Amino acid sequence: MSGGQTNDTCQRLELQRAGLGVTQVVEFIDALSAACNQRIDLAILNLPADDAEATDLPNVLRGVALAAYLPVIIVADSADVQHRCRFLDAGADDVVSTTTSTDELIARAGAMLRVKELHEQLAVSQVALQEALRRERKLLAKMRRDNANLLTLVTTDPLTHVENRRSFQDILAHEFKIARRYNQPLSLLTLDVDHFKLVNDCHGHPSGDYVLKEFAVILKQSVRESDVVARTGGEEFCIVLPKAGPEQAARFAERIRQEVANRKFVAYGQTIHVTTSLGLATYPNDAEITSHDMLVYLADQALLLAKETGRDRVMALSDVPMATRNRWKQRYEQMDPTKQEAVPCPRESVKKEQLAL
Repeated sequence: MSGGQTNDTCQRLELQRAGLGVTQVVEFIDALSAACNQRIDLAILNLPADDAEATDLPNVLRGVALAAYLPVIIVADSADVQHRCRFLDAGADDVVSTTTSTDELIARAGAMLRVKELHEQLAVSQVALQEALRRERKLLAKMRRDNANLLTLVTTDPLTHVENRRSFQDILAHEFKIARRYNQPLSLLTLDVDHFKLVNDCHGHPSGDYVLKEFAVILKQSVRESDVVARTGGEEFCIVLPKAGPEQAARFAERIRQEVANRKFVAYGQTIHVTTSLGLATYPNDAEITSHDMLVYLADQALLLAKETGRDRVMALSDVPMATRNRWKQRYEQMDPTKQEAVPCPRESVKKEQLAL
């Protein structure tokens, strides 16, 4: 683009002989129209050095060009260094003077086209990289969802949707370490459904499954959000109560017992009535407890005692005669450590006549 028609025509012919397609325009508006409507790979602008409007033209052309990158060479009518720097600072890629030979102009144009090609290759690579990153993010999100689902599968009881035995053992061990480290109370409730075998025998296993699911709902609704409800056996459950002393744990236990006793379980048109027995032990209030396994064992023995003495009741370890507690402690310590499991613990058969309740 220039006002010198003769010189421009000579340059256009030489560029065409070099294998370059040339669109020649005279006015600024025509240059903008060509950049908007044609695939222009390189702009060569013959501009007066003192024209402030012309100085902004390279960036204006790039703003409207179809190409992602449009290199611009300025052919200035002045070889003054200040003018050349002004064009470069304004966005030109190269500046030559009107006295520059056509061969040099063609060579510089070829160099600019190679830069453009590299720029376009980079743009394609960036698009491919962004697409790869999008796929990777999508895959990573799916992997996170899958991992969360797998974690749920390995830690959740599929029937009742509370924690399973393995998860319970890990959580209890962790909470016991915290309680011992900060000298905080930790209570454990062990409970099961009284005479649950009769439910299955009289009403069928689907009804028994329904009772267990509703039983788990009662447990979750009766304790705090921070407490952990777990199914540790067929009809056996445990509840971990962090930072709950024996009095608060006893209130939770009694609330659960009453809720279960008052609930009418209606399954397949049949009304089923069940009760629950609960055992309770608290660290460090129950001084003999020295580990999370021992906490489970003693709470389980308290549960067995509740069932032996009539069912549908709460039996706290603190309410058990000291002689019986000492005997439980001795038997626990005599157990083979390699055979100890947190859940279920071997239950000692308790004879009523041996207890002074």
